[in-house]
Amino acid sequence: ACRAAEMGLGIALVSLPHALPYLDQGSLLRVLPDWYVDAGHIAVYFSAHTLLPAKTRVFVDCLVEHFKAQNLAERFSC
Repeated sequence: ACRAAEMGLGIALVSLPHALPYLDQGSLLRVLPDWYVDAGHIAVYFSAHTLLPAKTRVFVDCLVEHFKAQNLAERFSC
């Protein structure tokens, strides 16, 4: 949908995470900046056990650092 809108084929309603690269490069513009559709949250669920597998802990820590480094929580917020 983003690509079609970028090609001038109309307006697209897409989630902000999908549209963000296009918005950042300026190929798409947000038409109604004060309006949005809440399609839910992005969530990662994992066991809260103290003996969490190392692979899972590394994955979660990587996601958290990635979100912090790119300020994604604020950028995804409408």
